[in-house]
Amino acid sequence: MKSIEVEIGSNKYAGTYRVVAGSVIVYFDADIKFAAYGTDRPELVANWLLRDLCLKAEARRHKRDTP
Repeated sequence: MKSIEVEIGSNKYAGTYRVVAGSVIVYFDADIKFAAYGTDRPELVANWLLRDLCLKAEARRHKRDTP
């Protein structure tokens, strides 16, 4: 497992990822997302996946906090 960090706006988010048989698996909070990395570097794919998970978490948080 390797650590990864992304910055969205002014917030920093940290997660972990691992590479297994041509796929990248990213863990953030209780969420997991995976994708094949093909010709892209696994670190780049992990960055994309973590960013997607963070945006999804922010959307859920915003929806929950809005009356």
